[in-house]
Amino acid sequence: MRESQMKKIIASAVAVAFAAPVLAADITITGDQEFSLQDSNGASTSALDGDFNIKASTETANGFSVSADINYDTDGDEDGSSSLTISGPFGKIDAGDTSSALDAVDDVTDWGYVLTGGTPNIDAALLYTLPTLVEGLTLNYSMSSETNYASPASEGDGFSAKYSAGDLSVRYGIQDNKDDTEQQYVALTYSMAGIGLAAEQYTTTTAAGVDTDTDSMSLTYTTGDITLAIETQETSSAGATSADVTTMGIHYGMGGGVTAFVENTDDEQDATAETTAVGIAFKF
Repeated sequence: MRESQMKKIIASAVAVAFAAPVLAADITITGDQEFSLQDSNGASTSALDGDFNIKASTETANGFSVSADINYDTDGDEDGSSSLTISGPFGKIDAGDTSSALDAVDDVTDWGYVLTGGTPNIDAALLYTLPTLVEGLTLNYSMSSETNYASPASEGDGFSAKYSAGDLSVRYGIQDNKDDTEQQYVALTYSMAGIGLAAEQYTTTTAAGVDTDTDSMSLTYTTGDITLAIETQETSSAGATSADVTTMGIHYGMGGGVTAFVENTDDEQDATAETTAVGIAFKF
C-alpha cells in the first residue's frame, strides 16, 4: 500500500472518530433575527437584533436526559443563557448562565419585539425545577455565587412557583441576596377566545429598606394572523412616580416564522420619550 493511500485511510479514521460523538447526540439549530426602523421625537435610528442557538441532547445509560446549548448574538458574541441541563425523575437542573427562579416565571406582559418593558430580573448560575408534585404546579429554586459566568447576578438564592388551571395562571417569586437586597414578583394571567390578560408587579428592596415597584398590565387580542396589544407600566418609589409608560402594537404573522410589526410607546413622565418602531422579525 502506497504512503499516500495510507495517509488517506488514517485521515478518514480520524474524521470518523471525531464525528462519532456528534452523531451520538441530537443537534438542533434555532434562532431569530429582527430589524426595525425607529423614530424617537424626530430622531431616526435602525436596529438589528438576533441570536443563534445550537443545542445538543443525549440520554445516559441510566435514563437521564442531558443537553448543552450555546447561544450567540448578531455580532458573534456570547448571547447569554448558554448552559448544561440534566433532567430525570428528580426534576431538572440547568447550570451555567441560566434563568433565576424569578426570571423563569416573569415577563407575562412583555408581548413586544422592541418597545415593551418587561421586568429586570437577571440570570443565575443554577436553576433547579422540582419534579411535578401537584398537577399544574411548577416550583423553581435558583442560586448564584459571588461571581458567575456571563451574569451580573450577585450571590443569593431565589424561589418561584407557578400554578396553572385551565386558562388561568398565578405566579410568585422571591430573591434574597447576600448584600441584603431583595426582589419579589407576583403575576396573574388569563386567556379566553383570542384575548389575553396579564398583570405583574416587580418590587426591588435596597439594603436600606427602600422599595421600588414596577406595575405592569397588558391586553392582547388575536384574530387570524393579526395581534393587537397594549401594555401599561408604572414605576414608583417612596410615593413618587418615575415612569408611566403606555405601549401599543400591531403584529402580523406572515407565515414561515416571519412577523411584521408596528409598535409605539409613550411616557407620561417624559415628554421626549415617545418612540415608534416598524420592523420585521424571523424566527427559525
